[in-house]
Amino acid sequence: MIKIKAFGGYNKIGKNMTAVYVDDDIIITDMGADVEKLVDFEGDKSFISVKDTTTLVENNVIPDDTDFFENEGKKVKAIVLTHGHLDHIWAIPFLADKYKCPVIGTPYTLKIIENQMRNVKLRSLRLVKLNTGSKYRVSDGVEVELVNITHSIPNSSIIAIHTKYGAVLYANDWKLDNTPTLGRKPDYERFEQIKAEGVHALISDSTNADQDGYTFSESIVRTMLEDVIKKTMDNKTIFITTFSSHIARIKNIIEISKKINRHVMIFGRSMDMYIRAAIDTKIIERGLIPTVAVRREQINELLKYVRERPGKYVVICTYVVICTGHQGERGAFLDKLTTGQYAYRLSSEDAVIFSSRTIPTPLNIANRDMLQKALESSGVNIADNVHVSGHGSKNDLKILLNMLKPKHYVPSHGGISKLSAGIELSKDLGYELNKTAHLLLDGQEIELA
Repeated sequence: MIKIKAFGGYNKIGKNMTAVYVDDDIIITDMGADVEKLVDFEGDKSFISVKDTTTLVENNVIPDDTDFFENEGKKVKAIVLTHGHLDHIWAIPFLADKYKCPVIGTPYTLKIIENQMRNVKLRSLRLVKLNTGSKYRVSDGVEVELVNITHSIPNSSIIAIHTKYGAVLYANDWKLDNTPTLGRKPDYERFEQIKAEGVHALISDSTNADQDGYTFSESIVRTMLEDVIKKTMDNKTIFITTFSSHIARIKNIIEISKKINRHVMIFGRSMDMYIRAAIDTKIIERGLIPTVAVRREQINELLKYVRERPGKYVVICTYVVICTGHQGERGAFLDKLTTGQYAYRLSSEDAVIFSSRTIPTPLNIANRDMLQKALESSGVNIADNVHVSGHGSKNDLKILLNMLKPKHYVPSHGGISKLSAGIELSKDLGYELNKTAHLLLDGQEIELA
């Protein structure tokens, strides 16, 4: 018997957590936060620790697994993670320890969790590092495998749960990037092998299921960034804001900047967290990336240095600054910069490049709109959407379904409109709603014959 229970990530983007039942064994895949609610919660707290777990659940920041743990917690054999984004892993230090089972993930993903554990004062957690292409037996009847996939963060994987019924694949999040600028392309050969062995079910990211066409490679963004940076070279300072976890993007910006003789500064606490993890796990070389400035006084000193030398020394004084704040989130670097909290005043001599897109939640959209207006009022030169998504589009989803030929398909990650788009595109491939294609929402479960 295979059963799937949805805890989070099906009604909206974020707070991902799914339980996969294989007879009397249970595998939990991902355990994340609702990042929008997390930002609000952090704004009211000077420090978050494991003592806040109940409050985090009550405020819908992390999944509510209370009843599930009481009734079936002893059946959980492993918690397996796809990648290191906070909407997939942030709840681990708060919820995972009570299950007394291994938490399995790639080295980079677990390094982020280790750093988070220190931040929230959690010491004990059984972390099992598993490289992509490797398997780990969790019980007599279940073996888990991490299969290499591309996304907007290093060491991403699709989870394959191998059972006597066939494999259950959990694919949150992914894209098919055949020319990645960091790491390897998807392991198509292994996917073909798993298909030959039999795929009972595919649970798959539907974030871009309503977007026609294909999602472009990160190599395309590198070209776009090089073009835009060269066009803004005459600006006094170029601020580039992107996702803190997008190590490939950050690496590309640094390499492009060096080609045109520009020094690089990086600002932001979340930038520091992800970059340190990438260095510690040897994804990037320590000497490639400059030290990240996180303390207010340190950032102000660096900004004064830039401000006091406009155009005097091209190599030293014209900087590309990689920073946080692309969603317009309060308290991030760009928010503080536009509201006068740092020793730098933006003007028409500066450029701001958004190498990102706004995550489509009401709060993010509102914050981003306010940031845009503040930047426009300063006369700054803005370049927007120098970006490609980390999620597969409609045609990519069809490729994955055709490549794996699962008996059952369950769209996830995105909300009812995205899930419905996933169901619709699967119909073109012969899937039928409530028979082989299944719409699942948070709190619901389904048994797959």
